[in-house]
Amino acid sequence: MSNIKYLGDINSKSKRTDKIETLNPIKTFPEEVTKIDDVVSNYDNTIVFLSSEGKLYQSTSKNYHEKLKAFENLPPMKSIASGYEHFLALSNEEKPKVYGWGQNLHKQLGFNSNNYYVQKPILIEPLKEENIGQICCIGYCSFFLNKTTNILFGCGNTEQGKLGKPEIEGDYVDLQKLHENVANVFGGHSDHTLMMKTDGKLYGFGFNLDGIRVYQGEA
Repeated sequence: MSNIKYLGDINSKSKRTDKIETLNPIKTFPEEVTKIDDVVSNYDNTIVFLSSEGKLYQSTSKNYHEKLKAFENLPPMKSIASGYEHFLALSNEEKPKVYGWGQNLHKQLGFNSNNYYVQKPILIEPLKEENIGQICCIGYCSFFLNKTTNILFGCGNTEQGKLGKPEIEGDYVDLQKLHENVANVFGGHSDHTLMMKTDGKLYGFGFNLDGIRVYQGEA
């Protein structure tokens, strides 16, 4: 993904349509933010951009301005992920590090904080010795996959089996090992997760309304 230049539609209205319509840009990004490799957003319309240089930019509908500045004092990043109200970023280093920011009320950032909301990316210390190769978010949950050991770590809201471990007590849990022999993990802004094991089998866990998702599936 590259050369994202615009955000929004000047004629945007609250309507449903099955037609492809022309967008009229209302916000033009500055040149340094147009070479984008990835974009994620949360449910509060906060948007995070990952540039081809590995820099992170953030904009919200409330404080958008033309001169976006990258987060400072961070190594180059190679991937980003977003949940309902939090973000994760994985550094592009020989031994990648994981950073988190946003809401931490559900312990989804993987570290204890006295702040309800963390403004800037903070290193997730418990994972700094792990060879994390993949990050993933769903809702108020976070997942971190060690690509060397194939161990999946996670934290956050554990209601409805969202971490694939129904026996965990309490609604919110600290960062911990969840599953072994995991090759990939897939999630999004919903309440369910898919996980592929090293034997090629696919597992699902989480909310299962109308049979769309898998309720409290245990991997």
